Amino acid sequence: MIDDVTSGNGKQTTGRKIVVLSPGTTRSALATTLAGVGAQMVVASDFGGAVPAETMAAADTVLLDVLNVMIVAGPSAAAATTVNALATEGHVVAVEDEGYVFALAAPALERALLDYLEGYRDGVQVLVDHLLDGSEPAGTARSGAGALTERGLGETASQPSERGAEPAGPGGVKATDFSGAAQGFETALDKQQTSLTWGLGAIGMAASPFTGPGICVAILDTGIDLRHPDVRDRKGNTRSFVPGESVQDRHGHGTHTAGTACGPLTPFRQPRYGVASEAELYIGKVLSDAGSGADGWILNGINWALASGCRVISMSLGAPREPMEAYRQAGQRALDSGAIIIAAAGNESRRSQGYIAPTTVPANSPTIFSVAAVDSRLRVADFSCGGKVEIAAPGVDVHSAWPMPDAYNRISGTSMATPHVAGVAALMMQADPAASGLDIWNRLRSTARQLNAPASDVGAGLVQAPLQSRGLQTLQGPGATDDGRPSPGAAPAHGASPPRESASSTPPAAHLGPEAPGSGSGTLPPDLADVIVVVRKEHVHRMDELARRLEEAGMVVDKVLNQIGIITGSAPASKLERIRSVEGVDYLEKAGIYRLPPPDSRVQ
Repeated sequence: MIDDVTSGNGKQTTGRKIVVLSPGTTRSALATTLAGVGAQMVVASDFGGAVPAETMAAADTVLLDVLNVMIVAGPSAAAATTVNALATEGHVVAVEDEGYVFALAAPALERALLDYLEGYRDGVQVLVDHLLDGSEPAGTARSGAGALTERGLGETASQPSERGAEPAGPGGVKATDFSGAAQGFETALDKQQTSLTWGLGAIGMAASPFTGPGICVAILDTGIDLRHPDVRDRKGNTRSFVPGESVQDRHGHGTHTAGTACGPLTPFRQPRYGVASEAELYIGKVLSDAGSGADGWILNGINWALASGCRVISMSLGAPREPMEAYRQAGQRALDSGAIIIAAAGNESRRSQGYIAPTTVPANSPTIFSVAAVDSRLRVADFSCGGKVEIAAPGVDVHSAWPMPDAYNRISGTSMATPHVAGVAALMMQADPAASGLDIWNRLRSTARQLNAPASDVGAGLVQAPLQSRGLQTLQGPGATDDGRPSPGAAPAHGASPPRESASSTPPAAHLGPEAPGSGSGTLPPDLADVIVVVRKEHVHRMDELARRLEEAGMVVDKVLNQIGIITGSAPASKLERIRSVEGVDYLEKAGIYRLPPPDSRVQ
């Protein structure tokens, strides 16, 4: 049983403890220690990688053996005795309070106000179009000084709400069952997006030949609507980690994120909204119908996803807390197994009011790939958190699946950005089946399109879907050679730690040449190029010194990635040979530069 308690910092916790175990700790050693204090242990592998929700709620201790993490029941004297015994035997790396995380959806406008603004926008657009071609707009009337009356527009989807109906059964519903519910559902924006949502267009899905078959993608969220016509006949699996609740989504958030990551190539109703349309979909319900969940549920879900062979784990959830060692360990275990965990940066900011909140847990962990949100004009979303950010993706007014009877909805948040990236990761794994989790981490960043915003806001830039090159299923972009092969240094050895920035509390700004973001066109001087310096293995211990010498040789250092022996930055062509000659440099690669239109351009 979980009891709400308040910790010393005022954060709500469950009373349970999360114990990160020492490397090499064995199940038998743990069993011996626990037997000494009379505690029973439940092990995830005995249940196929996932401890049933009710069993986990009642257990003294739960071992998530893929992650090497233990959940200890509490609060009680017995729980404290258990943790102390584990620590005494040398089994403990860290002990943390279990807290809560939440589905991350941005604050929405009231429906009536949103309808009015959409109608006003489109009414003005109709007028402008007709004025430009010299005709009188139909349905308008003039009065006084030329005021216009507004024409009605199509119906819009409802805002998020809880759903109470149970699934219709294994067969779902027929298309004819759905047609009546969806009839009339078509907003002005959707009329313009007849084939792809603006988000899929922005990340380059129209040109990508990949669809993700054979790649297992886990969506850890509020579940999914099993009755939805776009979900029928999908390969995959489902599991609920929330005590007393089935995987059926009565919130909406999980159905929406699953749709964006893996919605079908041809949905029942256009536009297409899913990235990896043929990936195998693993739905882990780790958030309740109210949209909240405990850390242990999320960790149980990650353990299950990795045990099930999922290579991409998408988590559109978080809370404004300090980084946790348990999530760092989970992210590292995923990378070591060839997978990657992708999480939402958070929606705590109010940038229009001058407040930028730091990335939330678990995305603030160094081994978890964090995602910020941009809108259709490629501006950082007002709510998007900053600081520890790897990449940005479409996260404002995103169209995707929604529980019946609405079927589709448009909502905003870094939650909506995250599954775009998860879907692209699956496509990259299809494009290069031998790629490790760390390879995918680096390729997501190296192929991103640079934005006119600091790296602390958008990371490497806007995520991009992989493209074919010369008839081969390979990746293109910065960090790739002319024939599409990953360049040396772009894909460090499997099992290495992900890139960590050198000691600095705030990541450096994305390099935009001599102009500051927003100060002009943002174009790079023709002789200035982004460069990747790969350090010889025997010199990795002196990375900071090498960075200083590279700067003396004419390089503007952006990041020092100590764990993988890479230094990135920019340099003029005239300085490249001098940089190559610095002692300790193995080789230097020029990285391609992708530029987007200025912020006032519309990308759809």
